[in-house]
Amino acid sequence: MIIGPCTIVTGGRTPHVIEDGAVRIEGAHIAQVGPAGHIAQTFAEETLWPARGRVLMPGLVNTHVHLARHLARGLGLRTPLEWRRYERALSAEDVSWSVAAALVEGFRHGVTTVCDFHRSGSLIDLSLSEVVGAAERVGARIATCYGASEIDTPLERRAAFDESLSFARELSRRRSSRLRGMMGVQASSLEGVSRMLEEASETGGRALAVHMDLALDLTPAERWEPPRAWPGAELPAMWAHAETAPRGLVAALRERGDSLSATGSGSAAALVRETELAWGSDSGLNAPPLPDGSHTLAQGARAELHYQRLFVHGARWAARHFGESLGVIAPGAPADLLLVDYRAATEFSARTFVDHLWSGLLRAPVSGVMIAGEVVLDNGMLVSMDEREVASRARECAQRVWARL
Repeated sequence: MIIGPCTIVTGGRTPHVIEDGAVRIEGAHIAQVGPAGHIAQTFAEETLWPARGRVLMPGLVNTHVHLARHLARGLGLRTPLEWRRYERALSAEDVSWSVAAALVEGFRHGVTTVCDFHRSGSLIDLSLSEVVGAAERVGARIATCYGASEIDTPLERRAAFDESLSFARELSRRRSSRLRGMMGVQASSLEGVSRMLEEASETGGRALAVHMDLALDLTPAERWEPPRAWPGAELPAMWAHAETAPRGLVAALRERGDSLSATGSGSAAALVRETELAWGSDSGLNAPPLPDGSHTLAQGARAELHYQRLFVHGARWAARHFGESLGVIAPGAPADLLLVDYRAATEFSARTFVDHLWSGLLRAPVSGVMIAGEVVLDNGMLVSMDEREVASRARECAQRVWARL
């Protein structure tokens, strides 16, 4: 398949812009990138996905999301106890359709890969099969886990770890390029960070990465002293809510080579100048944060940091976990791509790209999405599933969940 003609933004730390370009896809990967005329002439017999001059970009990575919380929108849940009650009210059907609806929402905002942190206290066993089943139906790329929390009983934590471990092994046996398993842990105190990480490492070993949800309530005076023997892993962990972590912990994670994520824009303003920070939506909209004009940095610097956060740091973590060069448009990279309906009135080049990103590109509608070489959104229409059915079934599930609460 050939995608073109379009304006290509290659992604990576230093993105390049190719005008009147095209991308040729073979299977799940990009085979060629170059001038539209040359590629169309050379491969005249191949199927064309007409881009009609839109902007082609790499798909976005949401590094921390609770997909099963999608049905809580409008309930106004805030406290950990309220979320715990909601999660225990979920049935298997609720999990399936909430995940599907959240992923479809992500497609419409350019999110093709998610790192999901799942909890549904009434159905721990095999609950991840509902998460992954929904992701397979809509066509998303996902890394998921069942989160064990510091506030759980020892028996509940063991069941959560076993669910994550067994499902990660099952996904490994299936050898799917779009699906990965992790160990999930949630810590509500600094003491719990080390304890939960140690328990996860004892269960999952060094080969399985950890998704850490930092549910911390810190005072400014609290400090972090890393333990002498801190368990490591072959793959970098993903630490969510880095904006709530003490600076000592952030520094230790940076030294370990782990990845850090934060929600929104304003809360991460200081951190992005200190460390490489990715983006996660947590329980909110499965869409990247728009630029925040309240930052104190100059606009050019803000725009550059915003680009790195959305397109580089999360993709770099995902590339390690999926074993693919995610986040770039280049030969050999997976074909996880977005067509954005954005037609600039001024120069659109490598020199001006981040300003366009800051000023309007992130607000433009996503008209097409491809994941692993398969089109899942075409001309604004979901092709992998019936979107009306997804919305209808999700609303039915939401009504039942709300009634249980």
